[in-house]
Amino acid sequence: MIKRAFRLLSGRDAIYRHDVHPRKIHLGSVYGGWTIVPELLDTNSVVYSVGVGNDISFDLEVIERYGATVHGFDPSPRAIEWLATQDLPASYIFHPWGLSNLDGTAEFYAPISGGMYSLHNEQLKEELTQTQVTMYRLSTIVKCLGTEKIDLLKIDVEGAEYDLLPDLIDSPTPIKQLMIEFHHRIGIESLATTIRYVNRLRDAGFQLFHVSETSSEFSFLHK
Repeated sequence: MIKRAFRLLSGRDAIYRHDVHPRKIHLGSVYGGWTIVPELLDTNSVVYSVGVGNDISFDLEVIERYGATVHGFDPSPRAIEWLATQDLPASYIFHPWGLSNLDGTAEFYAPISGGMYSLHNEQLKEELTQTQVTMYRLSTIVKCLGTEKIDLLKIDVEGAEYDLLPDLIDSPTPIKQLMIEFHHRIGIESLATTIRYVNRLRDAGFQLFHVSETSSEFSFLHK
């Protein structure tokens, strides 16, 4: 709370009004968890978890509690290698693809000493490693997987979320819950840009119901 108060006073944070106030719970670890509306998930639900990294505690708890099918997406070599070592339930389906506003390949960057791959090399302050990865638009993925609705879409893509939002807003596939991490705190975009994109989501019918203590993770319901 003290850290957030300091960020507010220094203009590096904002107070966000919640549009709705449903019952909500936090699933997953402190690092990899998200806040959701539990009543909207059941055994018939389809969850897209975009950006796996090395923490799928949220995905696994969704499966354990609700029996939902979770599709995980991450094209980074470290995530692919790590997931290959995990004992995953049958209802967790991993795809080595990234979510983008285009179909094709893209350059991914990561610090040599470790960390998460990203499309944005500006955020990384040391020598970079680079690799080409496969990326698809949301409309391409849902068509490929035969998804008629997305009950929950979680996006943690290390700064690429700003480019994705127009596709999400225009998606013909209904999205019931949207969890998204904005990365203004690491300098990829400004706080003002994040606020503008939050308001764009609101204008498109996404209702904000939770913001994390770090003001990075946002949870929305669609009307």
